Amino acid sequence: MDLTCCFTGHRDLPKADSAEYAALMLALERAVSDAVRAGCRRFLVGGAKGFDLLAGEWILALKKVDPSISLLVYIPYRAQASAFPPADRARYQTLLSEADEALCLSETYHPGCLRERNARMVQDADYCIAYVRRSRSGSGQTMQMAEAKGLTVLRI
Repeated sequence: MDLTCCFTGHRDLPKADSAEYAALMLALERAVSDAVRAGCRRFLVGGAKGFDLLAGEWILALKKVDPSISLLVYIPYRAQASAFPPADRARYQTLLSEADEALCLSETYHPGCLRERNARMVQDADYCIAYVRRSRSGSGQTMQMAEAKGLTVLRI
């Protein structure tokens, strides 16, 4: 049986030319490899700037090598990327166009829609890869939801 892994992480990432970013990329590669070895074939991302886009791009690259991998994007509301900087908006559009599926949970923004998206991903997953540096954050709450549900959490 194929397992499902969701991602959660912060929007702010280390600078791309820093040692911290290199360490994050290595940790992401290892965590995804561990999840795949454990049987994860479906990966869920929320499409937010930062870690979500990075994780989604990593899975798209992996899909080119292993076509048994699938990527699903859980969109909290239709206009999620409208305020993204142009480069991130382009990355988001590529993510949506190359994903196996994009599930839009609400046509419009409403308070709580991001938390609802996160809860839905946790509900649909067996594993969670978490890049959490601040427990008092949406990513921290999502990781806590995953732990409470009994998901295997790979913290990077």
